[in-house]
Amino acid sequence: MFSTITNSLQVYAKYLTMVVFFSIPFVIALMLPYLSPAPVFSALGGYFLRSGSLPELKTADMGIILVLSVLSLFFLSLALVAINLVVKSSRTRTKVSAEALRGLGKYTMVVLAIFVAVKVVETLILIYVLATGAPEIPVLIFSFLASIGLFYVAPAVVLEEKKPAPAFISSYRHVLKKPLHFIMWLAVAFILLAIVSLLSFSLFSEAGVRQGFIVLVNSLVVLPFLFILQAQMYLAKYTIVR
Repeated sequence: MFSTITNSLQVYAKYLTMVVFFSIPFVIALMLPYLSPAPVFSALGGYFLRSGSLPELKTADMGIILVLSVLSLFFLSLALVAINLVVKSSRTRTKVSAEALRGLGKYTMVVLAIFVAVKVVETLILIYVLATGAPEIPVLIFSFLASIGLFYVAPAVVLEEKKPAPAFISSYRHVLKKPLHFIMWLAVAFILLAIVSLLSFSLFSEAGVRQGFIVLVNSLVVLPFLFILQAQMYLAKYTIVR
């Protein structure tokens, strides 16, 4: 199981320059929510919504949030696809540029469509819960279940060229088949994100500078490695690449 970490580090080191370049959309994706009028708070470099404040938003605010959310998901999808194309090229021994030119746009739109569909359903559930005054447990349950379906979506689309529904189902199957991989990825992600967060607090006193440092390091260093690791874990289903 730990061999996937070693393989991921090798791919990361071999294609470092290209990985960093392809990770620039991560910076944009993580910065866009900061420009949103939504009541958000940051933690470990990510942004989270204070759902209790949603009724206070105006129609114009909701429109801005919608546009920025779609743009953020687009840049996230773009970076995810590009990173997976790097892994794919390392396995097929093809040039990364050739793989990117052939599939970047197509794969990005498929992954984006999946993310948007999940986000729309999640938002509708949230609106219903807020309107009825019911507990937010259904939102939490849906978010958890959807996150499992989304976990291996990008690798399934890019590495196996699956359609949206099969990619979503494939993610569930792979998480259930190899749960230790899923748990290990979460542990590695938490450790790396926590280290970056603690480092920012030890180096900078200004909140804005700290947040900027966290976003840059997470976008250009941590997230690329995590998604390379994710793709390697997905490929572990094939005996030949173990």
